[in-house]
Amino acid sequence: MHHIDEAVYLADRVIILTARPIRLLDSVSIAMPLPRNVINAEFERYRALFIERLCSEVTKVFQGQKLAGMLDNRNQ
Repeated sequence: MHHIDEAVYLADRVIILTARPIRLLDSVSIAMPLPRNVINAEFERYRALFIERLCSEVTKVFQGQKLAGMLDNRNQ
């Protein structure tokens, strides 16, 4: 799955991978009964956790791209 809300709503476990090189960043079991209510504090806690973990990875990728761009410009 590629959508955070969908993952929390449907999955029993969510696997979060790093950017390149791809590695396991986290594996989180969703301990909520089915069917899940999306208007729920526990749902929001899982959602916030996944957003925080993914934002961290996205930031690393952008920092790496910025550094690579700076290095490319120095070599010209």
